[in-house]
Amino acid sequence: MAGKEFDIVVVGAGILGMSSAYHLQKNNPKKRILVLDRFSGAGQGNTGRSNAMFRNTFTSTDNQTLSDTTISFYLHLQVNQNQDLGLEQIGYLWLMSDRQLAANERHVEGMVRNKIEIREYGRGELERLVPGLRADFGESDEEAKILKLDRVAGSIFGVKCGRLDPDRLIVFYRDRFIGMGGTVAFNTDAVKLMIEAHESLDIEGEPFVWQEARVNGVEVRGALEGEIRADAVVMAAGAWNNELLEPRGMDGHVKAKKRQLFSIPARNDPSLVNLLYTKGFNELGLLPMVILPKAGVHFKPVRIADEFWVACEDEVNRPFINVPDHDLDAYTAEASFYDRNVHPVLKGYFPQFRNARPKRMWAGLYSYNTLDYLPFVVPRDGLILVGGDSGSGIMKGDALGRIVDSAYREGEESEAMLYGEVPYRVSKLGFENRDVEREEWVI
Repeated sequence: MAGKEFDIVVVGAGILGMSSAYHLQKNNPKKRILVLDRFSGAGQGNTGRSNAMFRNTFTSTDNQTLSDTTISFYLHLQVNQNQDLGLEQIGYLWLMSDRQLAANERHVEGMVRNKIEIREYGRGELERLVPGLRADFGESDEEAKILKLDRVAGSIFGVKCGRLDPDRLIVFYRDRFIGMGGTVAFNTDAVKLMIEAHESLDIEGEPFVWQEARVNGVEVRGALEGEIRADAVVMAAGAWNNELLEPRGMDGHVKAKKRQLFSIPARNDPSLVNLLYTKGFNELGLLPMVILPKAGVHFKPVRIADEFWVACEDEVNRPFINVPDHDLDAYTAEASFYDRNVHPVLKGYFPQFRNARPKRMWAGLYSYNTLDYLPFVVPRDGLILVGGDSGSGIMKGDALGRIVDSAYREGEESEAMLYGEVPYRVSKLGFENRDVEREEWVI
């Protein structure tokens, strides 16, 4: 296969790469499309290590559109197409202090205006609905004072939110892509973007600075070796985009940070089991994803294992990683981080976690667009760059795949049609004519 030509090469088989490949192959059935990835299968990078949550409760109208249409497509697959994605609409429950509720009032009004389904609960309702929630702290609570824990004044509940199985989702895109004639090459590392002059003079050293240049393929090694030429290269390598772009003088506009997940068993603790199976928020009788008022600490129920997955924003004092290690196992979760950072806040609001310790823990990488925390899709000179999803690739993945396809077929000034016949202008997510609202609810 190496040395051959394709119409499109997609670098990266995570959610953004596989969704892009699926929509490109679906709408361009005669095109020869190749997806390559250094891992042994699709979704083996950060997609497979993610919390796999989805929500449409964003402050940015653009993020609302991207996520809401994507979620609708996933629901369509599971409900109408019998495609089991392990999808559970448990909801997102944002617990907030008085100060946070006031600061987010205009954002909530915007969500309501844009028909994002939310509910608002007061402190009394929360104390009645959520077992063990500690919404207020007495003057004698020294630990709460040290931690500066704000009392819970109320909450915003996102209804069309929940979790899914990332492996099942990625398998859907992979299998449909292959079934339509697409080609995959795993254990294959893209090591260099190939660049040529638009109008070659067959002179050694091209392209020169006075020539217009374009990306025309990738050099690979591993299961495939050599050069693979393509009319278009889709860069969807997530946190690793910089590794290929920067040596060629291109800015990937993305930085990675390590994020950690901690699995807390509930099965042998009646108080935790009772919390896990909280009724009143969803048809499944499960606790929603809960975001605490302090430090972005959040946790979700995983009923298949009777456990909670706990995490936090982990922003300050966590270094950016410009070019991540190829081996994700190099990024390990830290038990001490849970003990000293996450656990004090968690047990402060939910005392039933007082003796809870992780049974398992793992780490992955968030790929941030640090400018406005929205993704980008940029078609330019044979390259289509997609990324910067800032930890929300799964919940916007289908919309971004459709936008990549529109960018390929009709260019940056085109209008992509998202699921549900929702139009979206490609250039909104570009660099030169970017037109988006900065996201404020980032976790």
